[in-house]
Amino acid sequence: MKQGEFGQLTAAVDSLSPSQRHLLLELLQHPEAIPAIIEHLEQQLQSQLRCPHCDHNQIYRWGTLKGIQRYRCRSCHKTFTALTGTPLARLRKRELWMDYAQSMLNSEVLRTAAARCHIHLTTSFRWRHRFLELADTLNAEALSGIVEADQTLFRESFKGQRKIPQRSARKRGNAGKKEAKWVPVLVARDRSAGKADIVLDHFTLKNVEQHLLPRLSPDIVLCTDGHLTFETLAAKHHLAHQVINASAGERLKAPAFHIQGVNNYHQRLKGWIQRFHGVATKYLPHYLGW
Repeated sequence: MKQGEFGQLTAAVDSLSPSQRHLLLELLQHPEAIPAIIEHLEQQLQSQLRCPHCDHNQIYRWGTLKGIQRYRCRSCHKTFTALTGTPLARLRKRELWMDYAQSMLNSEVLRTAAARCHIHLTTSFRWRHRFLELADTLNAEALSGIVEADQTLFRESFKGQRKIPQRSARKRGNAGKKEAKWVPVLVARDRSAGKADIVLDHFTLKNVEQHLLPRLSPDIVLCTDGHLTFETLAAKHHLAHQVINASAGERLKAPAFHIQGVNNYHQRLKGWIQRFHGVATKYLPHYLGW
């Protein structure tokens, strides 16, 4: 606040009633709490203060914005806060963010989360996908040791969309299951809790090479089922490969080669996602990150 504005504010205090003065005193003694996530982002920004617009490091303070320190860049002259460039930028009702984050930790559906935080259903939807933008980045960049890999399928869904591509009517139950379009999800896990799950357009060698190969260390042992794509990948790039033939009743190859971890993950993932009564295909990467 500028000095002139502060002078006007102090002069206006004399005209306040006793109850108004008491309320003002309460606000000064107990200001609005800043969520822990904002404090964390501010500490992170101060540890390496650079402009998010041009990456310049000549930064100086430029007042505050709704209780958050604002900065200005000497190069591009743009202002920013710790929230600039994050999914939380321009989100209102920040005092409810931690409550909403707790609802996501509890895997609550949209209506339950909206009721918990006393917000509108559309606000609950918008917040969920803002928060999940960060979850998209949680895939492991490197997998080592014994790596299990397999694919699972999700039925294509246009849930929530007003314009649906032309297709034949879908009946309830499993009718038309063979004619439905299925979206493949590639899942890879190592024994040190590293995990990557990627939605693919098609389960082809080219797509698997693009998304899985850069994450594999040269000395890994790849454990998969007998899918030809994995066998071709291992042969082409000279990867140690153990094939588990589950259709023949094979579960384990000595000493510890199996794909039970990734298959168990598939089962838990599909059981967890059922509570949302279907997930639109375009949002499936968000839910995998969640």
